[in-house]
Amino acid sequence: MAKIKLVRFEIAAILEDSRKLIDFLRQCGTTELSTVPATDGLLSYQTDSLCESFERKSEKAAKCAEALEKYCSIKKSFLSSFNDCTEIELQEYRSVCDSADELMQRCDEITHLCEKISFENGEIARQQTLIDYYKPWEKLDIPMSCVRTQTSGVFIGYFKEELSKNEIIARLAASAPEIDGVAVDLVSSDKSQTCVVVFCFHEDSAAVESALRENGFIKPDNPAKTLPKAAIEKSEKTIEECKENISKFSLEIASFASDYNRIRLLSEYYSNQAEKYRTVSKAATSERAICLLGYVPERDSEQLKFEIERRFTAQMEISEPDYENDDVPVLLENRSFAAGVESISNMYSPPSNDDVDPNPVMSFFYYALFGLMLSDAGYGLLMVIVALVAKFKLKFSGEKAKTVSFILGCGISTMFWGALFGGWFGDLIPTICTHFLGMEKGPDLAIWFTPVENSMKLLMFSFAFGLAHLYAGLAIRFYMLAKKKQWLAAFCDVVPVSIFVAGFAAFGSSLLVEVSPTVKGIGTKLLLVGAILIVLTCGRSSKNIIGKLGGGLYGLYNTATGYLGDILSYSRLLALGLVTGVIANVVNMLAAMFSNVLLFILVFLAGHTVNIAVNLIGTYVHTSRLQYVEFFSKFYEGGGRSFTPFKLNLKHFKIKEDTIND
Repeated sequence: MAKIKLVRFEIAAILEDSRKLIDFLRQCGTTELSTVPATDGLLSYQTDSLCESFERKSEKAAKCAEALEKYCSIKKSFLSSFNDCTEIELQEYRSVCDSADELMQRCDEITHLCEKISFENGEIARQQTLIDYYKPWEKLDIPMSCVRTQTSGVFIGYFKEELSKNEIIARLAASAPEIDGVAVDLVSSDKSQTCVVVFCFHEDSAAVESALRENGFIKPDNPAKTLPKAAIEKSEKTIEECKENISKFSLEIASFASDYNRIRLLSEYYSNQAEKYRTVSKAATSERAICLLGYVPERDSEQLKFEIERRFTAQMEISEPDYENDDVPVLLENRSFAAGVESISNMYSPPSNDDVDPNPVMSFFYYALFGLMLSDAGYGLLMVIVALVAKFKLKFSGEKAKTVSFILGCGISTMFWGALFGGWFGDLIPTICTHFLGMEKGPDLAIWFTPVENSMKLLMFSFAFGLAHLYAGLAIRFYMLAKKKQWLAAFCDVVPVSIFVAGFAAFGSSLLVEVSPTVKGIGTKLLLVGAILIVLTCGRSSKNIIGKLGGGLYGLYNTATGYLGDILSYSRLLALGLVTGVIANVVNMLAAMFSNVLLFILVFLAGHTVNIAVNLIGTYVHTSRLQYVEFFSKFYEGGGRSFTPFKLNLKHFKIKEDTIND
């Protein structure tokens, strides 16, 4: 389907051309390099230390760019926060590469200034801690380090509770009744502590100190040698000096504002250099030559061979991949409609080399099932608007562009089903007509039918759509087996099951709704024929009749129970579709309870925001589950490895020039 054939290549070139050759391959961006097996006479590059050096430089440049954003107040638009990608010329990137050492010197200066700012901020924090420490002692009129005067002992400290002066004196008297000359000066008091100064005669110092400790008295750990007020003033002055230094250093950093984009690009340059040399380590060299192995799309192989042999002293050989022994990657290429769901299949597992690409078929069913579950045209319209703004304003590329296509496809499908079922933000339009325009009944907007009023009809349609989904999976399995010329397996694994499921669907529908006797009769016959064929074919690998019969009966049991569960799984289409619509209607009803238009709008916005957020998540999860369990189980193996081209990977920049000039 949309799998691009890859071929294996081997390049041998003179060692002098190795650097230019590797750069050329990266600029082409069409090859994936593999590790060259170790053989006599060939050595591999040891690039670990070099890669670590590049990564450190990349990290330093990235931090410098963040510092410039912070101190230069670089303004970005609202949309740029979603797509921080700047288009540049190839020459601009090469200019940064050539001046990398000079730019790193500027990064060193910025880093040094940032370290100074960090030091000053640390000093501010330390001084603020001292201020907070000395603040309760601000009214103290003697140094905190004072322990005695000529006539008395001095104890400066605090209790870890709120106490009054009389309570302290009473506690000291209770602990040391023999002491009479004690004076207590209350400095400050709050719920967490009480700061005091206690005076006593020299001869009573030991007894007073013992009594204080007995009552939980604590001396300061870092007493000021000056008055606390003076210590606070000194710290405040230091803080002001630190702030002035920070302002000066910030201005110096801001002087590098013109280098902002170049430094960001420098970070990506070194990141790509690290990636480049990690890839280089896969190559092997001799004294005079370098050998490279890898994979390239077949459609690009001949042109690549021509260019390499024209530009370099090299020889390139192309061969078919060894799918049995080598880890051959898989390259998918889909148009935007199918490319949008590649992340869904890759989340499960990329296709193996034996698989077909499931995305072209899965995309149709995924979008249809998603829209059927969300089923509100208003919600779909919002998704479409968001996707179109992202598509034409932000101009995403790569995986982000695929995500935009995914949202757009889901939004269009949701609008389609919502219009069929008449859901535009629930029953918003009928609600406005009845509550604000004085109409007895709002218009019926459903093109097909209203799910809330015809839930059984929606359930039967869900089962029918689910059957189509299952049959698509079986058809792909038949195609895969037939492509390998396994005609017997294609018939035995698909045809009996298809007949059985068709009969089961026709017969089972008669249990839920009224069907004609003819349909029921045909269903019964198909069910019986399918069951017989399954019994006859499922045990074909056994060598004796008993094993064949047992295998057939076991296959019939698995088919009946498995497909019954699969079909019933599609009832979630009904469940989620009804939940979205009912909650939306309830939100509109609650909003309409307020006669005030402003309150109606506020409740409407809040309620529908929550509804769309919750149901978007639920719809995404359940739609993915239907692909993984019901669809993929019919044909898909997975376990493949995606093709990872060796190319320039820029996160925040996009090079306008896509071609490589001589």
